[in-house]
Amino acid sequence: KQWYQRRVRGAAAPAASASAAAEAEVVEEAPPVEEKKEFNVKLVSVDASKKIKLIKAIKESVPGFNLVAAKKLVESAPCTVRENVPKADAEKLQAALTEFGAEVIMD
Repeated sequence: KQWYQRRVRGAAAPAASASAAAEAEVVEEAPPVEEKKEFNVKLVSVDASKKIKLIKAIKESVPGFNLVAAKKLVESAPCTVRENVPKADAEKLQAALTEFGAEVIMD
């Protein structure tokens, strides 16, 4: 009887360790999360007292914008200022616009 109990316990232990090893392999196979490389910079709101300075900042920061286009952009907030911008450029643009009273988000 003791011989039978040892034999049954001995057979169950490797099966348990094998299933634990299989679970560990499944966890390790998860694909790595890719870091986002391009961002959209969105103008959420504008401080009315700093509107003129913000228009000038947008004109200087966004290529191809003149004063009229920058004014239309500021007045149409919330809107997208630039799309698919590298992270460093998006952070610079966000810092420049928040300096002049704009609420800006990157997504």
